[in-house]
Amino acid sequence: MSTAHGSLLRPVLTDQVATPGAQYTQALALPLPGVGQFVFVSGQGPTDAAGNVVGVEDPEAQVRQVFANIQALLAAAGGGLEHIAEMTLYLRDISHRPLVTKVRAEVLKQPYPTATMVEISDFAAPDWLVEISALAVVPA
Repeated sequence: MSTAHGSLLRPVLTDQVATPGAQYTQALALPLPGVGQFVFVSGQGPTDAAGNVVGVEDPEAQVRQVFANIQALLAAAGGGLEHIAEMTLYLRDISHRPLVTKVRAEVLKQPYPTATMVEISDFAAPDWLVEISALAVVPA
């Protein structure tokens, strides 16, 4: 099996998530022969398909949009939120944790993915309050 980057990883594409404005891919899939695939989801912000920020100054609306973006990318890879194994959540204000936890309880099912939540000082987009990246294992 070749180990060249281009031959192992394939981009996961959907028009339901805004096209990146920089040099990265929204998600990449790595085949796991006989099992399925790993899907690596880049940090998703609270933007709609047109690239507009959703829920400016509304952390709950932003978290819901981020999960909708992750769901759309996983669906394009043949999976769903239930396939997330690990995620990292970045918050501008850690006091928003209860809202994030509330939404997570609504959209994720047991067994819950492993997770890390951190507060950061800023995002690439000034109106973002949250960003989430994920790793999923999508079965064949």
